[in-house]
Amino acid sequence: MLIQTDKSFEELYHLHWEKMLAVCYQGTRNLEQAEDLTHEIFQSLWERRGELRVQGPAAHYLVRAAKLKLMAHHRDSTNRRNIFDQVVDKKAGSEDTTQRQVDYHLLSERVSELVADLPHPCKEVFVMSRQKGMSNKAIAASLVLSEKTVEYHLTRALRFLGKHLAEYQH
Repeated sequence: MLIQTDKSFEELYHLHWEKMLAVCYQGTRNLEQAEDLTHEIFQSLWERRGELRVQGPAAHYLVRAAKLKLMAHHRDSTNRRNIFDQVVDKKAGSEDTTQRQVDYHLLSERVSELVADLPHPCKEVFVMSRQKGMSNKAIAASLVLSEKTVEYHLTRALRFLGKHLAEYQH
């Protein structure tokens, strides 16, 4: 097959476009995509018309070209879908992380405000336990209190915080 003139290209197009469209539609089940793929195949033929040499029937060559075009289309669609999914996942993850950071900052500020409102012994025990990481035994020794008194103040502080932080609990 050698396309030497506009007329020979038109003849080739008119003879085979319906078959090409049918092959492309069978592979996509989407008429618009099938039309686009058919157009791309004939455009490629037109652009390579001076150098293209085909042995055998033109119909066989065109069907093979359509099948190759379909494979490339499906490969590209899968790649685009994978890239899109990655971008969406990354964006959702970053939005989730940002929201968590904002929530954590707000919660930290609220806890600091509430700790400041605790009565002196409760505040001191809470700070030593939760912010400094000291054990009840070490707190009792440091403040010259019994461990039971330390537990009492810590329980009281935690109840107070829990009551005032109910809006943050999920």
